[in-house]
Amino acid sequence: MLKQYKKPLANTFRFIDVLIILCSFYVAYGLRLGAESLNILSFPKHYQILFVTFLIAWVYFSNRFGLYSSKRLTRFNQEVLDVCKTTTICLAIATIPPFFVREYPLSRIFLVYLWVLQTGSLILFRFTFREILKYIRRRGYNFREILIVGRNDRADQLVKKIEESPEFGLRILGFLDAPNGENDVTFSPNYKLMGGLGDLEGILRDQVVDEVFIFLPIKSFYSEIEKVLRTCEDVGVEVKIPTDLFSLRLAKSTTSLYGDVSVIDLYTSPKMSWQLFVKRLIDITVSTVMLVLFSLVFAVVSILIKATSKGSVLFKQQRVGYNGRVFNCLKFRTMVENAEELQKDLLALNEMEKPVFKIKNDPRVTKVGRVLRRTSIDELPQLINVLKGDMSLVGPRPPIPSEVNEYILKDRRRLSMRPGITCLWQVNGRNSIPFEKWMELDKEYIDHWSLWLDFRIIAKTLPALFIGS
Repeated sequence: MLKQYKKPLANTFRFIDVLIILCSFYVAYGLRLGAESLNILSFPKHYQILFVTFLIAWVYFSNRFGLYSSKRLTRFNQEVLDVCKTTTICLAIATIPPFFVREYPLSRIFLVYLWVLQTGSLILFRFTFREILKYIRRRGYNFREILIVGRNDRADQLVKKIEESPEFGLRILGFLDAPNGENDVTFSPNYKLMGGLGDLEGILRDQVVDEVFIFLPIKSFYSEIEKVLRTCEDVGVEVKIPTDLFSLRLAKSTTSLYGDVSVIDLYTSPKMSWQLFVKRLIDITVSTVMLVLFSLVFAVVSILIKATSKGSVLFKQQRVGYNGRVFNCLKFRTMVENAEELQKDLLALNEMEKPVFKIKNDPRVTKVGRVLRRTSIDELPQLINVLKGDMSLVGPRPPIPSEVNEYILKDRRRLSMRPGITCLWQVNGRNSIPFEKWMELDKEYIDHWSLWLDFRIIAKTLPALFIGS
């Protein structure tokens, strides 16, 4: 959701606004006085002072009037009014210092041009951004699946806000309610009652849930709310609760505003920040470059696989990703065509603890496949998954659905971050590590994630590839 990118987007907005202000200044000056150079230092001194003073005033008043705060629930006419107030006040202040420079007076027509160009361009930019956002939401992209616990007036208020605001990027799965809650079937008829509080664990196991909103009365359901919180913490699903209903001291917490409803965000996995924003940019850039650089390797490996065994070049396997999303993980095929059918005959040879299945000298692996696995070249097609956004370069390895079905609830927290090609497990022993230790390493990665940790893991991964470990 846009809310999760608040800081990087606000900084981007500021940068674009400064560009708009600068361009408007050049155009207004050119229309009135004819600019012969784009070097603002060549302009008369009083126009330079005007521009610098305007920028200083803009920094203060743009924050004072909240131009870079979330506008998802602000009507556009209110945002237009805020922009007009800011540009008018800033321009009025900016004209004062040049008054004391007596060489030449400021052109009043220039000031009119400048105000119209700046205000109009800033409003047009914001209108365009709003329309793009609405278009993306209405097309059904980038939605987060939410589950609402409790049915009352406050919950109904949130539902109406979500329905009225597609830019929220929220899709309601349904409701859970306590046995003595307000189970009126006429409440929010567009969304089903999915069960009681005891059904939460099953829903989190079986369905994609990104956020859980809790609207149970704190005085009557304190213990029930605490159980819901513990369950969501174990799984790694984000929780939102009204700030006036519950107070819980957790190391990681923020607040969000959905219309007039203020909620506390409680989360165990990394919250969207500039670092995660940069992580995604790195994923896109590196995967694109590597796909181009390794295009010849793709071609040669494809020919070798086709020439030495029957079957497709790529092996597609369903894997479980972020918060339970299922996707097709890509690899170069390293086994015989019917490898998955033969697995049931090899269960007794499994060298890993359940639910993971691995054999060091797997008889299903082809000769070419052994080379590809030893060099990890078989993993290269996963760069396509990274580019698509199903995976990241660094993150917990994506499990298959049958493995996830055997997880205890706490192990599902490893799904609360985008899966990756490499992680702590790969650089700390891989198949020699017991299953429980593997799960602990993935949770450790999630709890202590940073860009620096990603760089360290990649730095350890590259030597491991060269020595074949």
